[in-house]
Amino acid sequence: MQIEILANPFSGRGRGPDRAARIAELLSSRGHLVGIHHGRSRQDAMAWAENAAALADRLIVVGGDGTLSSVLNGLSAAAPPLVLSPLGTANLLASELNISRRPEDTVTLVERGAVQKLDLGSLQFVGSEGPQQQHSFLCLGFGYDGEVMRLMQQQRQGPIHKAQYLKILGDALRSWHPIPHRIEADGHDLGEYCYGVLSGISIYGSPLLRLGRCDLDDGIWELFLFQNLNLLRGGLFALAAAGGQLDRLPDVRRLRVRQVRMEAASPAPLQVDGDFVGHTPLEFHLDGQQVSLLVPRP
Repeated sequence: MQIEILANPFSGRGRGPDRAARIAELLSSRGHLVGIHHGRSRQDAMAWAENAAALADRLIVVGGDGTLSSVLNGLSAAAPPLVLSPLGTANLLASELNISRRPEDTVTLVERGAVQKLDLGSLQFVGSEGPQQQHSFLCLGFGYDGEVMRLMQQQRQGPIHKAQYLKILGDALRSWHPIPHRIEADGHDLGEYCYGVLSGISIYGSPLLRLGRCDLDDGIWELFLFQNLNLLRGGLFALAAAGGQLDRLPDVRRLRVRQVRMEAASPAPLQVDGDFVGHTPLEFHLDGQQVSLLVPRP
């Protein structure tokens, strides 16, 4: 097979190129043709995805959820299956799908992995240069989550360490100003909420936080809306999520949705797939677009 690898040189404290080289070595020893590209930016990764998809039988992404997000936004519907070699901070999709970091296991996925379809959400929001569109494969959050990732981007210098989040979570609670947003889902007015998350997988933010069952390819995402968020309630929400009981709290509303609109008099920060991208208003919809991933066989 012809296999193209994208390595994020900044992921895993700079270990991306070495990981990619080892995977390429193993694949070459098994008779495959392999190319490696070091992605230097989101735009570079998107361009690589578009070009490599026209040449390859398999695409390998060495990096985290952010790197995979860039690649997915450059792919066409006819793209070959993707293989993820996780090397990021959170690695939420890898945790969801039990994908190994070992190069030997990556080779096994390339040759014998099972195909898992993953729903892609289409988004419209306000970016730094005006209206923007992109796909989301993991999750998004408006309000507090968006403020957390806005501060992370503002304070980030080099690779992200998990310990950085603890300080920034506290900073965000102090700097965040709740803005009530009118939420509409699948044509129904749900009222006003200051904070909400929308997810296509069962975990959110950390493998320790479970939103509950969420099928990856059923054309439906999970919407969680929260009221009266503060430090105490945020802790209760996190404890409930750790036990998989988040939707049982009285201040949490959960719905299965295909279309969502969020709008307010003032914009709120927005995170998509773990990165700060801009502000509301937001329009989200699932229109049948999917990507094929290779995952471990049961």
